[in-house]
Amino acid sequence: MRLSLFSRALLTLIITFGLFAFLAFASVVQFALVPVADRGTRDLAALMLLATDTLAHLDAEQGREYRAHMAREHGLWLLPPGEAPQDLSDYFFPYLERLHQALTERTGGLIATGSSWQAGERWLWVRLPSHDQSLWIGFPRERVQSRPFEGLTLVILIALLLVVVTAALLARRVTKPLERLSAAAEDVAQGFSPQPLPETGPRELASLARQFNHMSLQVRELLANRTLLLAGISHDLRTPLTRLRLALEMLPRDPAWRELTERMERDLEEMNDLLGQAAELGRSLGRGEARWVDLAGLISDLCQGNPRLRWTGGVPCHQQVDPLALRRILGNLIENALRYSTASVEIELACGPQPTIRVLDRGPGIPAAELEAVFRPFYRLEGSRSRATGGSGLGLAVCRQLAQANGIDLRLADRPGGGLVAHLLLSGPPAVTLPVVGPAANPVDAAAGTA
Repeated sequence: MRLSLFSRALLTLIITFGLFAFLAFASVVQFALVPVADRGTRDLAALMLLATDTLAHLDAEQGREYRAHMAREHGLWLLPPGEAPQDLSDYFFPYLERLHQALTERTGGLIATGSSWQAGERWLWVRLPSHDQSLWIGFPRERVQSRPFEGLTLVILIALLLVVVTAALLARRVTKPLERLSAAAEDVAQGFSPQPLPETGPRELASLARQFNHMSLQVRELLANRTLLLAGISHDLRTPLTRLRLALEMLPRDPAWRELTERMERDLEEMNDLLGQAAELGRSLGRGEARWVDLAGLISDLCQGNPRLRWTGGVPCHQQVDPLALRRILGNLIENALRYSTASVEIELACGPQPTIRVLDRGPGIPAAELEAVFRPFYRLEGSRSRATGGSGLGLAVCRQLAQANGIDLRLADRPGGGLVAHLLLSGPPAVTLPVVGPAANPVDAAAGTA
């Protein structure tokens, strides 16, 4: 799956900042916390060894007083010789490990360590050699006053939170202008005129927004000039066409010239239709007003009175769409299908979350390499300019531009068994299928059954 620019920027920043936080934390631990812990454990090891050596030279009474003094002043509990703490168990604690190492270095002997619970408090114990016997010295866990695991967890959580929040803010600052640019570019591609982008932010993004605004203005001017040019050509050519038609009407009705006159009149009519379609290509191809429309009823209206159209009808299917644009698209597709196919043309409607309308014919079809090319204006598959065989080459171009402007996906595909299928996939809010009350009324059902 291809990640978005925001996801990539966020992931890159999280990895970078996370690595930096880890290295910074490791450096603090290695060069600050570890030396302090080593110094503390060495001092405690020296104090323990001093206590055991001193206790060995005292009598019983003095020993009791000395042990009380060590417990009161230094938080160390020295058990009498021969006694051992109860319920000892292994306990991993970095400070205890370093204390064990410091004592081992000083004594060179085997030092035993352990842990026990006393009065709901964890105690740490060390067994030290004392002349001809061993002595257990303990202290409560709270004496160390350090919580490495809790501290490490807190540091990791805070670092992770700061990294994610900072990375998200930085990534959003970079990607938000690009998202606006992407949305505006999509509007331009669909023939809309987006609002100018704010030319703010970093120098590179501001320059990009400025260039895009300039390009968008040029595209609007180009479309306006195209509309003006096509409208001007249509208007200017209709004047001499009208004069030619008037001259033909004024000619004497000589039977010898009748066939030539009728052919010239048909040519003038075709030229007039071609000019009308060219003018239509340059105007009214933007987004229209979308409203809830019964697709089944709209198709029924288009099929009314044409026995070559097979439309079986269906339950009402309401979708939010521009009805005028959809009517023009379907009308052009049906006209093309009827022109190229001598058999019946079928129309199907699938009412789902995204309704699909299909126009199916049994014509010669379109080669796979030409399925996109036929949407270009004035593009025709055959070389002649006869409207009877190839049309004007503008119908599908109008359909594609209207579909793109109104969020409709228009595609052509080969039909199994020969022919062509035009797919119309409507986007927008989910379609609403209403139940039919009584028998379904479809004005073309009777004709469709005999087509």
